[in-house]
Amino acid sequence: MKRAILLSLGWLLAAAGLYAALVMLELYWNLYDWQPKLDLNASGLIFGMLALLAAIRLLARASGNRFSRGSSLVICLALLALAVYVFPPEPRSSGLFAREATSPFWYRAARFAVLALPSAFWSRGVLRRAPDSE
Repeated sequence: MKRAILLSLGWLLAAAGLYAALVMLELYWNLYDWQPKLDLNASGLIFGMLALLAAIRLLARASGNRFSRGSSLVICLALLALAVYVFPPEPRSSGLFAREATSPFWYRAARFAVLALPSAFWSRGVLRRAPDSE
């Protein structure tokens, strides 16, 4: 039971870190208008997201009992729902946060992929542990 709780906590921390890094990159590049800058801050956030995705992949391989699989499924579905929610382009508006152009499709698709990859890792981990149905 201790292992299941630690694995679930690892999933929660990794998902929260991934979401936080994505929000920080979004604020850095896309708060007022689309202004990407590939500098040390953005590179660090991107590297952090890649490291967290690698950690999630390892967690998906290690999660074997019901409790950790259930809690990780809830976390993956929450990230997937968030990915679907943030995929459409931002509306153009006037006022304080007026934007002249929306973020490009490649950025929104990459953001979607980053948030959807934990679900793919989770599914692969479950299928890998499933008994052969021959």
